[in-house]
Amino acid sequence: MAPFQLFYLLLSLIVFAVAWMRGGHTERAGVAIFVFAFLASFMLQPLTLHHFRLGESLVDLAFVAALVWLALRRDRWWTLAAAAFGALTMIAHALVFVTPDLTPALIRMDVASRWGIGVLMILCLGGGVVERWMAGEQPVSANARWRRIAPRAT
Repeated sequence: MAPFQLFYLLLSLIVFAVAWMRGGHTERAGVAIFVFAFLASFMLQPLTLHHFRLGESLVDLAFVAALVWLALRRDRWWTLAAAAFGALTMIAHALVFVTPDLTPALIRMDVASRWGIGVLMILCLGGGVVERWMAGEQPVSANARWRRIAPRAT
């Protein structure tokens, strides 16, 4: 595993764990969207069209649509920033799609650019959690009941 891949994976796991435990409903929905897209990209990775990563681009399109939906439904700034970075990812896909002769070097540059944008998207989610903490908002996990409440005898 390349050092940047390891950094990307560790950063993702840390931000997802912190967002799940210290975030609100929007941050938890964001974590679910990120994880679903991550798993779906592994399943659709073999789907290619003349060396164009069609499966990954379809997953990224659905991912951006989910982030835009989340941004329009919630009042958090990080959702708009993550959706904007997702749009940049789609531009990268489009540029690779219209490239007439895809060489291995161009494919590596495409993947590297999308990884960099992915790091920025994850940092947006982390920034949303930090902003929530700085504003003094309680995380959802603080109000969660972790045990079943016994019924009262009347």
